[in-house]
Amino acid sequence: MLLEKLKALECSLHGARRNDRKWLEQILHPEFREITRSGVIVDRAETIASLAGELSPTIILSSDFRLISMGEYCAILHYKTFNSDGSRASLRSSCWVYSDRAQWELAFHQGTPEAGAV
Repeated sequence: MLLEKLKALECSLHGARRNDRKWLEQILHPEFREITRSGVIVDRAETIASLAGELSPTIILSSDFRLISMGEYCAILHYKTFNSDGSRASLRSSCWVYSDRAQWELAFHQGTPEAGAV
């Protein structure tokens, strides 16, 4: 059940809601940080500005989801992504926390190029 919930939230960041500033402000934890696929550390404000400003978002496909429970209020979601043309294969990890706002929020995300990926 939790796997499906977090998978749906994660995939919302790969689709149409990816550019929705209001949605991003709701789903990203106030202390959100990301280590991008290219190795750059960004914060919540930078992430929201970048995603909300995308003019033609890339279609991201995902697979092989695995949930690691870290207790009642924290879980790590690990999965693979690639662009619709098969390029940019990445391994991704997201740390989701159940917040005091009674919802799951993304606190941390890291994307790493899959070995041999272009």
